[in-house]
Parts: sequence; structure tokens; C-alpha cells
Amino acid sequence: MLCFTINTPAGPVEYTIKRRTRVKKRLHMELDEDGGLVIVAPGHWPRAFIRETLAQNNAGVARFLARARKRHTSVLKYIDGEHHLYLGKPYALSIQHVSAGQNHITLTGGEIRINTSILRPEKIQTSLHNWYLQQAITVLSARLQAMTRRAPWVANKEIRLKLRRMKRTWGSCSSTAVIKLNTHLIKAPLPVIDSVIAHELCHLEEMNHGKVFYSLLESLNPHWRRDRQRLRSDAHLYLR
Repeated sequence: MLCFTINTPAGPVEYTIKRRTRVKKRLHMELDEDGGLVIVAPGHWPRAFIRETLAQNNAGVARFLARARKRHTSVLKYIDGEHHLYLGKPYALSIQHVSAGQNHITLTGGEIRINTSILRPEKIQTSLHNWYLQQAITVLSARLQAMTRRAPWVANKEIRLKLRRMKRTWGSCSSTAVIKLNTHLIKAPLPVIDSVIAHELCHLEEMNHGKVFYSLLESLNPHWRRDRQRLRSDAHLYLR
């Protein structure tokens, strides 16, 4: 089956075209079993017309994909071989049963290796969440320090970092220089993490989203629009 590409605000998207006799007047979008985009079109529509129609509604394509893939995402089972994200890359869980002792997790050989005496999924889930938290403390603290050195307006401010598992908010900043970050960010690529941190650092100078704020953000992270789109499109994967 031929595969085509459309440029959307969230980036390029590949899709395939299917014809159905009962579809007479308009395009329909759906996902295949692998999460790929399928365009269902009337049988008499030429490919060129289909592509032109999609290009005129590329933002709608991006919105559909974000919603559909969120619904399509499977529930995590915390079993051996299941893939979990860390810094934007998928790692398979390697669950090793040991006779006694506390759970121990290491990132090695392309795997998240869990040594545990209790093989229940809920126990694995708790251990993995604790491991993510410890990684977030280390990585997010280091990235905040690195981004702070690039933001001269915070040179004399004492910034306090707090980490929380949140369902909807990636970060926040108070007028007292307290920055809160979502621990789920540890599953995102470093550029996305840096982008969220840059956004909050700019609020230490401008507590709004006016022109001055975005001028600061542009100077600190010229790719903030790309990073924002990536965070929006993949948020459902990080928040699981």
C-alpha cells in the first residue's frame, strides 16, 4: 500500500489511503492497528484531490491524531518485555526474580532491569515510579542548572526546584522563584525538558505571556515552538 506524507503543525505525518463504497462525500480519518493514520476517501476522488484537501486542513489532521492516539494508547501492564520511556527512548522492562531483598532497578543494555522478590504488577509499578522520581531529581536538577547559566536575568535569584507528579501541568513558576516540574518529564527527550524549564525561567522575569516574555523565550530556546508541538503530540505517552 502506498504511503504519503502531510506536513502538520506537529510535524510531518505519514498516511495511507483506503477506498470504501459507502463513503460518498467526504474524507474520514482513522488509525490502523499500529496507530498509523488512514484516510478513507470516496472511490471517485483522485489522489491529488485527496492530498490537496488534507493540506487545507493540516491542523485538523494533527488534532485528530493527538486525540485518537491518546485513546489508542494501551494501558501499561508492568510486565516483562513491556516498553517504557526514559528521556524520549523506549526501554523494555527486564524483570528478574530474586529470592529476597528490596527491589533494585538499573538502566543497562537497552533495558530497564528490575530485580524483585515480588512479581506482582502493582509492586513493579510502584518500584518503577520511585525509580523515575530518583532519575527526575538528578536529571531535572542538572538541566535547571544548565539552563539557568544561559539566562542572565536570573543570575542573582535563588531558585528552588520542586518536583510533583501532575496530570495536566508540566511546570509552574511563582513570584518567589519556586519552579515546579512534573516528574513525568523524565520520559521526554532532553530538548523538551529544557524547553519546559526555559519557559518557567522566563516567568521569573515576566509573569505573563506578553511580547517581552516571548522575546526572552526566543533568546533562551529558539526552537520552543517545535518543542511545544512535540510535547503536545506525545503528552499522552509521558503521562501514563
